[in-house]
Amino acid sequence: MIAFKLWWRLARRQESHRLITALAVIAFAVTTAAVLIVLGGLGAFLGRPDSEVYVMCAQVATAILIIPVITLGGAAARLSVSRRNERFAALRLAGATSGQVGAIAVIDATMQAVIGVLAGGLLYLIALPGVALLRFQGRPFELTELWVGPGILALSLLGVVLLAIGSAAASLAAVVISPLGVARRVSPKKLSVIRVLIFVVAFIAWLIVSQLVSGEAIIPVLSTFLVICFAVVNLVGPFVLGLIGRIAAGGAKNVPALLAARRLIDDPKSAWRSVAGVTLATFVAGMLSIAPAMAEGFQSDEPTLAYLPQDLLTGALVTVVIAAILAAVSSGVNQAAKVLDHRDQYRTLRLAGTPIEVLTSARLRETWLPLAASLAIAVTCSLVIVAPFGLMMIGASLAGPLLFGGAIVLSVTLVMLAVLASQPLVHRAAAL
Repeated sequence: MIAFKLWWRLARRQESHRLITALAVIAFAVTTAAVLIVLGGLGAFLGRPDSEVYVMCAQVATAILIIPVITLGGAAARLSVSRRNERFAALRLAGATSGQVGAIAVIDATMQAVIGVLAGGLLYLIALPGVALLRFQGRPFELTELWVGPGILALSLLGVVLLAIGSAAASLAAVVISPLGVARRVSPKKLSVIRVLIFVVAFIAWLIVSQLVSGEAIIPVLSTFLVICFAVVNLVGPFVLGLIGRIAAGGAKNVPALLAARRLIDDPKSAWRSVAGVTLATFVAGMLSIAPAMAEGFQSDEPTLAYLPQDLLTGALVTVVIAAILAAVSSGVNQAAKVLDHRDQYRTLRLAGTPIEVLTSARLRETWLPLAASLAIAVTCSLVIVAPFGLMMIGASLAGPLLFGGAIVLSVTLVMLAVLASQPLVHRAAAL
């Protein structure tokens, strides 16, 4: 009860808290809607007769979208981590127990997630008529096919809420262990090179397993490895950005370049979160860029597979669109959260006489460096994923390079739009 009262007072008196809450609710809503739409599509194919191939394709698409969905859900729970950790650290130093602080964090994440998942469920219902217009196997979906049912609906909503609670609890570890370190802004430990080793091992294992597995086991095994590969991309990304930050800091020739590099070094995880969505969207597009060539080369005399070539293209586009929407929301909320996290830094630099133009230039550099690195990681990893099926398949059909290149252009556009949309927050944060 004491924890709830403390949470309510903090929520009412923190002006930025309301903006963070709104961003988190939006992210949770999109996460929930995406989960339900993907599961609804998979369930629709499971309910259709003679659609084994379609079910396998839907399972692969579901596996491809799992990590972007989890990434967005986790990002929603960790919005403005430093601002929240400072508040909780102050409570710990003032005498609050770790249990009380943990309870406040759980209440905060739960409230945001509950509102978000309810809004996401409503968004799913609103989107159903539009999704039903998609044609597979020569006919559109029926609304009853796309309805996941009350059981899966409840489990999905509960799953997103539990994801939020777990992410919030994990991000709170630093406060519980060392509240004084958080209050004094002690720099986090450097990321271990073990991340790179795990990354390399995972993709080597993919190249081996993709050649050995066959028969009925191919879909579940390859889908599992796809999820693992997605996860290790998120694992190695912050390490690469921290390395790039140190290199950039050593070669910085002006103030904006040095500021951007130092921020990458200080918090590479936050920098990665701001581009992780577009990285995964590009990764998805790279993997699916072989779908047009597969569709053109497909031949079958079975009537049930007559529409498969066109349906492969449609499925690839739908998957990329869902990944792009998740990336857009992820970029927007994380860019805004980064500004709120660095609000004290912006104000301190302005008091020291730094022009707002320098802060804006540094922020652009802070965005371009992670974006360029993340796109390079995404392109390289997607090429490794499709290598067992033949890299030439990407260029075998004009639609393949268009899909891949379009995703890269879309990724850059999404991030820059998010930067521009959150620019007013910079001016507000730096106001003297």
